[in-house]
Amino acid sequence: MNNDEAKFILGAYRPDGRDATDPQFGEALAQAERDPELRRWLENQRAFDRAVSERLGAVPPPAGLRESILAGSRVSQPRRTWWANPAWWAAAAAVMVLAIVGSRMALAPGGNTLAEFAEFAAGDIVEQHDSHDGFPAGLREVQARLAAMKEPLSRGLRLDLEELRRQRCRSVRIAGREVFELCFNRDGTWYHLYVAHRGDMAAGATDGKPLTAARGAYTSAAWVDDRHVYALVARTDAGALQRLI
Repeated sequence: MNNDEAKFILGAYRPDGRDATDPQFGEALAQAERDPELRRWLENQRAFDRAVSERLGAVPPPAGLRESILAGSRVSQPRRTWWANPAWWAAAAAVMVLAIVGSRMALAPGGNTLAEFAEFAAGDIVEQHDSHDGFPAGLREVQARLAAMKEPLSRGLRLDLEELRRQRCRSVRIAGREVFELCFNRDGTWYHLYVAHRGDMAAGATDGKPLTAARGAYTSAAWVDDRHVYALVARTDAGALQRLI
């Protein structure tokens, strides 16, 4: 089974995991476990399906719709034009929901722009934690290299996201996509480096220069290379970050 065949099968996989033991999906799920690219595709697909389900579930059915369906068309009721029928409005609402969700998920390859990634990283530090959780023991060598690098970070980073996952590096989610955080200290300042697969995020319209965002006392700068998208966050100003990257 190749990935295209697996995607065709997994397209019917329900996002709540109820199909995990269904033998019809067994081979395709096993393929996703073996192949990181297919696994990311499945995670994105399930996130999209969940978003659609949640939004469709929030659309209330029009009053009396069930009775109208059971009773059929009643001759005694006055004939309505199509645009005055509440059932049509419910259907239109569902179509709008699908269009909105689809457009949000299709901003670009992964659905989030570079500017949004910078804002997300700064917000995660301020709102979720202000500590050095992204400092697992198994990655001390990587963090020491980040702290001591002489060349700009935008040129010399060679990170293995599978290794970050194996070493239990702190991870968060943006639009259902996995983002890892590494912390390192340089000259007395703590920096938080967020990294994700470039294919999971949209770089957006950029001339190659890092994009910055600020949240409270923190500033973040985001950039991309041929494999990954990054955001560096620190309690400093944009100029200090620009000098590092």
